[in-house]
Amino acid sequence: MANKKAEPKALSDEEVLSNIAKEVQDAVGFSQDAIANKQDRGLEFYNRELFDSDRAKDGKPDPLKGRSKYVSPDVAERVDWLTAQQLRVLDSQTKVVEFTTKNDEDIPLAQQMTTVVNAIVRNLNSHATMLTPWMKNGNITGLGVVHVGFHQDKGWRPPETIKGIPEEQLAEYVTEDEKDDGDLKILNRVGEPYPAPLPPEAVQQGLTPEMLTQMGVQLPMLRDLKIRRRKNTWQMAIKNIKPEDFFVSKDADFDQQTGGIKADLQGHKCVVDRAALLEMGHKKEKVDLIERSDGDDTGIAQERAKQVGFTLGRQNKDKVDLYEVYTRMDIDGDGWREYVHLTIAGDIEHSGVLLNVEEVSEYFPYAAYCPFPLPNTLFGHGVADKIGDDQRLISNIMRANIDGLNASVNPQKVVNMQAIPNFDDLLNPHPGKIIRSDGDPSAAVSFLNTPYNGAASMQFIEAIKQNIDYTTGVGGSMMAVSGADFQSTSSAFLSQRSNSMQLLIELSIRFFADTGYRYMFRVIVDLLRNNPEGAEALIKRLTNNFVPISVDNWNPDMDMNTTVAFGIMNRDYNQAMYEKMLGLQQQAVAAQSPLATEQNIYNTVVAMLENAGFKNSSAFVNDPSKAPPQPKQDKPSAEELQAQAFQAETQRKAAADKAKNDLKLLDLYMEDDRIRDKNEADTDLKAAEIAGKYAVQVDLAHIESQQAAQRDTLQRGFAQIAAMQPKPQQQPAPQMPQMPPQQ
Repeated sequence: MANKKAEPKALSDEEVLSNIAKEVQDAVGFSQDAIANKQDRGLEFYNRELFDSDRAKDGKPDPLKGRSKYVSPDVAERVDWLTAQQLRVLDSQTKVVEFTTKNDEDIPLAQQMTTVVNAIVRNLNSHATMLTPWMKNGNITGLGVVHVGFHQDKGWRPPETIKGIPEEQLAEYVTEDEKDDGDLKILNRVGEPYPAPLPPEAVQQGLTPEMLTQMGVQLPMLRDLKIRRRKNTWQMAIKNIKPEDFFVSKDADFDQQTGGIKADLQGHKCVVDRAALLEMGHKKEKVDLIERSDGDDTGIAQERAKQVGFTLGRQNKDKVDLYEVYTRMDIDGDGWREYVHLTIAGDIEHSGVLLNVEEVSEYFPYAAYCPFPLPNTLFGHGVADKIGDDQRLISNIMRANIDGLNASVNPQKVVNMQAIPNFDDLLNPHPGKIIRSDGDPSAAVSFLNTPYNGAASMQFIEAIKQNIDYTTGVGGSMMAVSGADFQSTSSAFLSQRSNSMQLLIELSIRFFADTGYRYMFRVIVDLLRNNPEGAEALIKRLTNNFVPISVDNWNPDMDMNTTVAFGIMNRDYNQAMYEKMLGLQQQAVAAQSPLATEQNIYNTVVAMLENAGFKNSSAFVNDPSKAPPQPKQDKPSAEELQAQAFQAETQRKAAADKAKNDLKLLDLYMEDDRIRDKNEADTDLKAAEIAGKYAVQVDLAHIESQQAAQRDTLQRGFAQIAAMQPKPQQQPAPQMPQMPPQQ
């Protein structure tokens, strides 16, 4: 008998929890490990906390009692400068990331994906509010992470009272209220039923409700209802994750193909109300098993708590720990590890409760940012990792200078107790105070003067700060130029030095655009494709386009380009190049050359506006590709065609008649010339005959002038006759298009 193939056995909740608990415990960020300690130190440097050696420990006295406790703000300055520079570049770009394709048929799809996702990132979510903590967490601790979630908010709107509901419509409200998943809930019925008001026609006729009742006409009864409507809004939320709440397996690295996080396990922890879990749709019997949260006692969490003024520990409210875990696991036992999303609440190490198991795509919803990455690992350096020791050194030098200055300004005093009978008179000095003395007052008190020698150390501090600027790419020497530099250095050299200093910032932005920022776009496309119903509702709300947009063909694997390139921070140079390019494009368009089009000119102008810091380019120029199409000319009707044919026939006949009349006029001209030539010849012959016979001269000039006058009169008559002839109508010549002005 052949062995039957064993049926696959799905994992139970206990087996899933047992398998995942060990992996989460070993993950980076779950416990106080080396990375967590590094992040804790980074936040302490940013907050200018005292160093470990400055704190009193084990009951010992304060080691800095009576001395300066100054902490230099070098880390805070560089973090804020770096964040501002990065935000300026990323937020001024209309499209930091866009989808591209080599297939012509996919170009409209790529443009659609780019438009929708940019609207989600910039309009649905506050772009600057999302980017600032993301980059600042990375600049302080070395790693900033955001989570992208797509969910439907199924809350309830505030109560409202609807007046004048007829009985038949009331039944519809009651039916909707009885549904478990209905969009309406009846809170109560306000007052008693009342008759509907009289129609305007009845009022005009002077009828009353009593008269209508006598006539057998019953007015409908109305009710007032107090209801609550459901709020079904789809949200694409981009949420910053606290560094101490994010955990990932130790093999984590940046994925060179997608830009996301490449790791066996990744997830985050949060604290939520127990009631919120019920609102999410989780089963009540499971929610009741979850232990209450004890709070977060990690170092970085305590450091953050000190700044906002609250204490950690068990909360008074009924809050629980919630873990969102993404990994690969063979849930159904078929031998293939699926990409799964596990929702676990409570103490995940000992008594966790598995609330939900969901199969997802390979695009886990976490996008990371690291300002100074290290090869082959997700965890790079933050600003504090690079200059924390320098901040400590500068702080110690500044403390010594402050202590020396205090000793010089307020020196130690030696008191002659025999000259001052009451020592209390020397305490708490103030102007005009009386000090009792016995003997010579000048011998009562003497000062131990301490010279101030800290001037040389200030130059050493400046050298350290300049080295910090070179290390981070931001700082005082990067932000401003001294007067001595202007006097001894050419403008070209200053520009070259500025561009070189900005390379580190541009490198950080370029890496961020190609990793976390680009991967965030992939996650959004993947979430929309996997939730087509919510995608349609969200896209309608964002684009105000009620034509359904199908996301079935959307592909998160499509090629993507980033608009952030080296040299993007050199705004003066970029503006000059844009102006030259604009001039060349305008000349090409004016000459009708295929080298440039109006769309190229528009793209150049938009780039100039973005370079100048203007975000809304549509307020200044219009996109030629979005111009409304020219109205199509309607085909002429049969009546119009008949009229055009009749007009053409009339013009043809008029032209033929004019040709006949012109021929007749030509005949008249020729006949007139022939008769005149004959008359002139006869006149000359007659004049010669008279002169030979009678020896008398005939005045031929007078006779010729009279004949010419008669000829002119006849020609004017012919011209008048020709002007009276009908002329054929000419079609208007096509107008040449206006050429754009040359620059």
